Amino acid sequence: MEQIGKRIRINGSEIRISSPKNIFMLLFMPVWLCGWTIGGFAAISQVISMPGKEAWFLILWLCGWIFGEVFVLYAFLWGAFGYESVKIDQGIMSVRRSIFGYGLLKDYPLSGASNLRASGLFGSPMSWRFGMTYWGISGGSVAFEYAGKTRRFGINLNEDEANQLVVAMKKRFNL
Repeated sequence: MEQIGKRIRINGSEIRISSPKNIFMLLFMPVWLCGWTIGGFAAISQVISMPGKEAWFLILWLCGWIFGEVFVLYAFLWGAFGYESVKIDQGIMSVRRSIFGYGLLKDYPLSGASNLRASGLFGSPMSWRFGMTYWGISGGSVAFEYAGKTRRFGINLNEDEANQLVVAMKKRFNL
């Protein structure tokens, strides 16, 4: 087993990258979730006790409340327990972002993949993708080209870790 930095482990054909740990966010989000949940349940009890036409604003607010609840819960679970796994086997690179072992798997045949490199996250800081990078949910410091698009993994790796990972992948997997 090879270790790169604190977050990257290479074991056989699998690379495991733990999610970035933002201590402030990991401490703040459960507190926020408790308050947000209490507020949501208070709004639900108000909606139940109101006549139908008077509850429209709270019903609309609850739609946003649900989105906020799910998003922050996901961000917390990702930050605390998430990891990325990259497995290269039989000419296929499989990339998965998982929480407790559950996540979507994306397979990329190596025959169509090219230009594996360490790469910063470029683009508009106002884009959705860039915003999710702040939360440690999207992006990646290692990039490759596949089907005319840039694909990424290695969320919030520093430049040195990303470079070391690319060198190790090229050497180990003959990329």
